[in-house]
Formats: sequence, C-alpha cells, structure tokens
Amino acid sequence: MRKRFIAIVLAAAVALSLCACSSSDRKELTAYNITATLSDDNILTASVVCDYVNNTDVPQDEVWFHLYPNAYREGAKFSPIASSRITEAYPNGRSYSVMKVDAVTVNGNVKDVTVAGEDENILVVGLGATLDPTEKASIKIDYSVKLPNVRHRFGYTDKSVNLADFYPIACVYRDGAYVADPYYSTGDPFFSECASYSVTLTVPQKYECACTGEVTSKTDGENSVTYNVRANNVRSFAAVLGEYQRLSGLSGSTIVNYLYYNDADPEGALNAAIDAVRVFGNSFGAYPYKEYTVVQTGFLQGGMEYPCLSMISDKFAGDAKKDVIVHETAHQWWYGVVGNDEVRNAWLDEALAEYSTMMFYDEAEGYSYTFDGKRADALSAYMLYCETYKRNGQDDTSMTRAVNEYADETEYSYMIYVKGSLMLDDIRNTVGTKSFTEGLKNYYKNNAYKIAQPQDLIGAMEKASKRQLKPLFDSWLDGNVKLYSNH
Repeated sequence: MRKRFIAIVLAAAVALSLCACSSSDRKELTAYNITATLSDDNILTASVVCDYVNNTDVPQDEVWFHLYPNAYREGAKFSPIASSRITEAYPNGRSYSVMKVDAVTVNGNVKDVTVAGEDENILVVGLGATLDPTEKASIKIDYSVKLPNVRHRFGYTDKSVNLADFYPIACVYRDGAYVADPYYSTGDPFFSECASYSVTLTVPQKYECACTGEVTSKTDGENSVTYNVRANNVRSFAAVLGEYQRLSGLSGSTIVNYLYYNDADPEGALNAAIDAVRVFGNSFGAYPYKEYTVVQTGFLQGGMEYPCLSMISDKFAGDAKKDVIVHETAHQWWYGVVGNDEVRNAWLDEALAEYSTMMFYDEAEGYSYTFDGKRADALSAYMLYCETYKRNGQDDTSMTRAVNEYADETEYSYMIYVKGSLMLDDIRNTVGTKSFTEGLKNYYKNNAYKIAQPQDLIGAMEKASKRQLKPLFDSWLDGNVKLYSNH
C-alpha cells in the first residue's frame, strides 16, 4: 500500500521538522467458492464454501478464519483507522459494520459458531475429526455483513464500494499455531496463502465491477447484474464497484484495464499501468495472470494492492496518481506473487515496491519523476526525520518491528518505505545493478506463490553477487544505520 504522504515525502519531512500463497509445488490448493449479493442499502449476504486443504505438516482438528469486517464494528478493540484520521475516513460521520455468521457446516455436518480472537476477529471451526496433511475438508459458512460508510478497504462511499477482505479467510498456520493478528490501523495487517477462487457476485445494476481474476460471464437481472469470476493461485480476492468508465490496453499479452469516474487524464493512468507491467515484467519476471485492473475509488491512503487489482484513491491526480499506480503495480510482484508476513516483515514488500517504483523511472520515458530525484527526496526526508526524532528523544530506527509496534503511521512509513528504499539502494550500490537485478529475478522465481522470509531475499542477493550481505542488511534492519551517505 502507498501511504498518502509518501508521494510528497519532502513536504511531510519539512512539516515534521516544524512540529518537532502457498507454494506452487503443493499438490492441491485450498479453494473458495463464494456466492454473494449486495443490496441497494449496502448489506452483503453471502455463502462461502472453503474446500480447505491441510497443507501444514501436522494433523488439524480445527481451522481458523479471519473475520476482518468485525474490525469495523462499534466497540472494536482495534480500529482499522488511526484515531488521527477518523474524520477524513468518515466524511459523512462515523459508520459501523455489523457481521453475523449464521451457520457453519463441515462436510455437510452442522457445527456451532465460535467467534474468538483478541478482538472477535477469528472464526474457529471444529472439524469433528482429524484432518491429516494433504487431506481436505469442505467448510461452508453462511453470513451477512452491513458495510460501513468509510473510505477504506472495506466500505462504501458516494462513488464506489470496496470489497476487500469481505469473506472469512483461512489463517496461515506456522510454528505450531494459526496466525490470528487483529486488524491494526498501521500498515497492511494481513497475509494469506494462495488459493483458487470461484465467485458469483450479484450487485445493483448500476455498478460495474473491477475484481481479482477473470469475469467469465455477466448476466443482467431486472434490477441487478451478476458477475461470475474465476481466479486461480491468487493470494486473496477483492472487488470494487462503481459507475465506471473503462479503458483497456495490452502490455505484452496481459490485458490492462483502468476504471474511473472522475479523471482528467485517464489515458495517462492506463499508460502508467501498462508501462509498469512491462518494466517490472522485464526486470523481475513475467506477470503470471491474464488481466490486471487499476480502479479509481474512495480510499483513505494513496492506493492498495490486491491480486490482479489495485485501488487508487480518487484524491490523487497528475504525476502523483501515476506514481501511486506504479507503486501498486510493483506490489503485483512483491506481495501478490511473492507473499510475505506484512505484520512482522512489512519492509519486505513495501520497501521492494517503493524501490521498484524508483527503478521504474530509469526505464520508462515521458514521466516527470526520475530515479535520482526520488532517491534524493527520500534521502533528504529520512535525514531530516532522524534529526527531528533524535531531538525528541525517539531514536529507534529499526525496521524489524511488527506494524503495531511503531509509534504511529508516520514512524512506520519513514522506516518501512523511505528507509527501506534507501537500504535497497545501498545494497544495489554495493553489489552493482547487474547482480541486484539478478537477485530480484531469482527471489521472484524461487518464491512465487509462497510466503517469503527476509532470509530468502538476502540469500538471493548473496547468491547473485557472491558476497556476504547479511551484516549489511542487518545493520539497516536493526537500526544501526541512522543516516545514509552517498557512495
């Protein structure tokens, strides 16, 4: 995700100074069959059949699912919106979501509904029998949810409806337990294994749908329209609805779409997406899906990535909008195909996406930004940030903290985006552009559809350069590097 002020990082720094998938080699993927209907008053009624494959190494007697819409309910312990941005996120006044799980069955047998987790954010489904590794259970969950009126990943505005994380999502299992993080307001506090999706989405007739995957059919009803969608081996499914105009083009064999409702330069937005798919495909490895869609929508931050889909805030225009599009497109490689734990290793996708955006301007023509200009802006902003926070007694510049361990969105953004991109620039200058690019290609190839760890990127760079780089990475990640100097 591109934070709103990262696109104007120098201005933010000056103001601050004044203020003092699952791996592809597994035999079978978990599959979601989702049937959902959105009413005119923004209530989603849905049924999810999750054919869950136990791709862990141990038998399981229960499966946990994230219930992300519960984070938007009244009284939630963890708000998905930072307190400083509530007014901006809710321009029509505070609005809440209400999610109700109506029924759960496992292989046709009715089960009790058990909602648990630190913030009523987890649905625990007891299987009633042991599910051995590679075995499959069919879990059906019927539920309904009222969407909040909010400019965020899940909710509606006057112009659009964002449907992200709107269905129960199976938790990642690792180190002997399911990962059940709450929906923190900082960063992108979620990650998931790749799965296959078959989605039937019925919405009011006025809406056009932008979504993950390929629309296989579209059927008009009396007052509604139904979209049938398929998406294979993707990390999650998301959709955006609105009264859109559409532009489409090709980047190689990839269909690239841009959907918008208020854009003075839609061709420029589409071309930025097409150029980004081309540049990143050449630099890192081919984009593996048939379509990629960029959609304008009501969103608090600059943009948000999902497989085959990027949300771009309608608050952005001109060069800043194109820059956000490029950043979110980079995420199709870093997080979309190569996944990572965005709670504990947020830099692994965000720093890579931000630095990939900087590299884009060395390859693409006709853009106002340049690599040198963006690098200089990041360096100046980071140095000013460090000096300001040092004066205020805040001297922790580590990048290894979980997203909820940063003081606020500002600290998180400077550490993960700004410092993260400077770290990667230091690595590139150390090993040379040829080895750096080879390392990224190997990282992409070897970790496609998996959940990568920091050592996977470090190892790919060490192999490509034939140099020991872990101490250099660690010095940046642990906070030992305070200021960045030119080579």
